[in-house]
Amino acid sequence: MDKISNYEDDDSARHNVERFVLDKLFTQDSIGGEGHSVNISELMESLDSNMSPLFDQAIEDLIAQGLIQSSDGENYEITYEGVKEVEHRKKDKIPL
Repeated sequence: MDKISNYEDDDSARHNVERFVLDKLFTQDSIGGEGHSVNISELMESLDSNMSPLFDQAIEDLIAQGLIQSSDGENYEITYEGVKEVEHRKKDKIPL
């Protein structure tokens, strides 16, 4: 399992966590179909423990941007806007 553990500064590290979460949810959406959610513990298992404090902020930022959503605060799924953002970044190689 891939783990994120590189963090030079909080802002850069938070963006790395945001990218990781979006990519993970995008992949799960592609595999599981629309509306497929991923449990927060599953996302956190993929992060280095040093990155955990940034995880909450990254999740909040992604929700505020309308790129992910959760109806119960435990299970997250990528939104249509999130899918478009991931596809756009991959096509144009634009960082999040």
